[in-house]
Amino acid sequence: MQGLMLRSMQAYLRGTFGAEVWAAVVREATLPVDGFEPMLRYGDGMADRVAQAAAQVLNRPADVLWEDLGTHLVTNPRHEGVRRLLRFGGVGFTDFLYSLEELPDRARLALPDLQVPDLVLQEVGPDRFCLTCKFPIAGATRILGGVVMAMADDYGALVVIDYVASETIRIDVPEIRHTTGRRFDLAMPGA
Repeated sequence: MQGLMLRSMQAYLRGTFGAEVWAAVVREATLPVDGFEPMLRYGDGMADRVAQAAAQVLNRPADVLWEDLGTHLVTNPRHEGVRRLLRFGGVGFTDFLYSLEELPDRARLALPDLQVPDLVLQEVGPDRFCLTCKFPIAGATRILGGVVMAMADDYGALVVIDYVASETIRIDVPEIRHTTGRRFDLAMPGA
């Protein structure tokens, strides 16, 4: 999963800020390569090192960059497959939240060797949830936060998230039907 996260961060930074910014991140992080392969494993701490270098280059907190990456993975038209995979989690946003615990197993069906975070959802009150993400890369929880926010928008739910611990996100859902959300069809357009 680290290779996939690194490749995603690379694509996000290049696509959003340009090749010059990515080149500056490569220099700042003193990377031995100028790009990452999604299925390769990289040394421990590499993803955190890249995020810290990007934070330096862009003068933004690394946590914000990780969260923006999560949002980018859902909202960028080039990643429509990610959005579609997540939308199959349920008809409404709450269904989607409950389906997150199944996501690692679904990912392993497609890629058995993929190292994925363990996700645990707890309903802690009416319209309040805690989502725990256990993974050795610090940015994983922030990526998940960005994904949750983007999916809330996709479903049309009004959601407030708060990072209550390094691995835990509290999700408050004051309005499940705040807007109409984005259109979603089971069949691919043009199929």
